[in-house]
Amino acid sequence: MAKTKKKNILDENEEIMGGLNPEQERFCRLYASDKEFFGSGIESYIEAYDPDQSNPNWKNSAYACASRLLKRAKIIKRINELLELTGFNEVSVDKELHFLITQHADFPSKIAAIREFNKLKKRISDISPVTIVMPTPIFGGSSKKPNERTTDKK
Repeated sequence: MAKTKKKNILDENEEIMGGLNPEQERFCRLYASDKEFFGSGIESYIEAYDPDQSNPNWKNSAYACASRLLKRAKIIKRINELLELTGFNEVSVDKELHFLITQHADFPSKIAAIREFNKLKKRISDISPVTIVMPTPIFGGSSKKPNERTTDKK
């Protein structure tokens, strides 16, 4: 029996709730799942759309299509909704961060969590001031100090 070709991702026919077609919804669910497809656009795309693998360039096409999907506002919105439903939200992340900070078993993780907390609260900054001192040229240079300026008035 011949395999039927799936719709192109840009085909907006047969939309379901939320403005997504069935393949787009499946893509979002796979991408946001806690299983093997989590966070993998290309793997989620391949599973949801079942692209024609007889084309020698099928994997590059799948990669490009997955990338386009992940740039669409309604796809991102749906993925975020699904992640919220699984408990991946600010409250749960804050609880995990609190746990890591208050635990006494894994000190490298504790220090990393404290660093992250301080960044979130803007108590520290990764930006350090940089001072650049230009060296004196070897040939034809002057005896001035590197940052001195002189003006010649004639």
